[in-house]
Amino acid sequence: MPLADNFIFSANNLQDYLDCTRRFELKHLLKQNWPAISSQPVLEMEKRILQGNQFHLLAHQFLSGIESSILKNTIEDPELGLWFDRFQKYIDQYLDFHYFSELTVIMPFAGYRLMAVFDFISLNNANKIGIVDWKTTNRQPKKEIFLQHVQSLLYPFLAFETSTKIFPQTPLLNHEDISMEYWFPGFPENAISWAHSSVIHANNREFLSNLISEISQKESGDFERTSNDKRCAFCQYRSLCERGIQAGPSDENENEIESGRISDELDFDQIEEIAF
Repeated sequence: MPLADNFIFSANNLQDYLDCTRRFELKHLLKQNWPAISSQPVLEMEKRILQGNQFHLLAHQFLSGIESSILKNTIEDPELGLWFDRFQKYIDQYLDFHYFSELTVIMPFAGYRLMAVFDFISLNNANKIGIVDWKTTNRQPKKEIFLQHVQSLLYPFLAFETSTKIFPQTPLLNHEDISMEYWFPGFPENAISWAHSSVIHANNREFLSNLISEISQKESGDFERTSNDKRCAFCQYRSLCERGIQAGPSDENENEIESGRISDELDFDQIEEIAF
């Protein structure tokens, strides 16, 4: 099944492919809807998704200039209110920088397009770019899980490749001038950060190029189910693939890195975009 010429690769769909090529085909190529929940308990899962969505919206509204007092009056969930208070303290260090919130970047790559949606990206006075992504998981963050996710390599890669488009006023950067951090409103002292480098960038370019080439060469029937049955417990297609009916408990999903919105499902009419 050849990819459409305008197919856009993102952290979400690339991660789906790495987790299960069949899930990638069903979700992103066939657009197969399947009425199954991804984890139990349902009400708790829905609450966490809503909290994540609301937090991202609050952060974006605050960074867009809406007064904190106005935003706080809209918050009914006490935990969300605590998250927002922590966020304001955290983000204060960046407010004098040149920054964008909820910025979409799309660039041509390997015959297709790559996309990133930056929760927050800034340029400081030393011409260094910092990427911050809010993660609203309710689990203690494990660095090894987060750094294995495609987002952790894709976002610094795209930030460097498009730096002069995002920040036209800055000179050409060195790879080491890029850094990224995951910040958790539920665990504000447990941020996960790392620096970029020319070696990392070259490795990421090769990895992404090879991965996209592999995907683009597959035909219908080549997208096989994962051999790791544990992943199926948290997949909406598990019954379609005859891998069980009951959803797994959310607190056992070791690969969960986000309880809120997924970048592929953003309303692109509501966010600023930089494209080539």
